[in-house]
Amino acid sequence: MYGMVNKAVRGFVLKNFDEPTWGRIHTKAGVDENFIAMQTYDDDVTYNLVGAAHEELGIDVPVILHGFGEYWVSDVATASYADLMKKTGVGFIDFVKNLDHLHERIRTTFPNYKPPSFRVKELQPKTLQVDYYSHREGLLPFVEGLFKGLADHYGESITIAQIADDSHPMPCKRMHVTLD
Repeated sequence: MYGMVNKAVRGFVLKNFDEPTWGRIHTKAGVDENFIAMQTYDDDVTYNLVGAAHEELGIDVPVILHGFGEYWVSDVATASYADLMKKTGVGFIDFVKNLDHLHERIRTTFPNYKPPSFRVKELQPKTLQVDYYSHREGLLPFVEGLFKGLADHYGESITIAQIADDSHPMPCKRMHVTLD
C-alpha cells in the first residue's frame, strides 16, 4: 500500500486518541512513525499497524477498520481529493457505481497500484448489490466504513447486509447496500 494509507492510519489514531497512543502503536507494529505518501510499503506494514492498534486499544480489528474507512472519507478524501470525489459522483449511488472508474483514474498517478474492484448492480431504486473483489484479505469492514462515510458525506443513511454466495465464479464479498 502507499504511504498515504499509513499516514491516514496515523491521522485516525491521533484524531481519536493521542500522540502517546500512536507512539505505542507504531512501536508495537515495528514501523517508523512517519510515512512518505507516494512511497509504496508492504501491505504487512498496514496490517501490522491495525493489529497493534487492536492490541493497544482493545478494539476488535473489524471495528478499527470500519472506523478507519469512515475517517478516510470524512478527513482524508474530502480534504485531499475533493475534486476527484466530485468527478466520481453526485450522490451516494452514483459514486458507488463509479468506484472502478475512480480507481482507474488513481491508477494513472500511482505506479503498481492494485485497487479493489466493485461490480455494482441496482436491484431497486435505493438498493445496490455490490460485489467487492480484492487481492487483500480482511478489508471488508474498511469498505463498509468507506460506504458509511460516503453516505454521511452525501447526507444519506445506509444499511449494509453481507450476502453469502458461494456460487459466485470468482472470490468476492457480496453485499446489499440500501439507502434508508
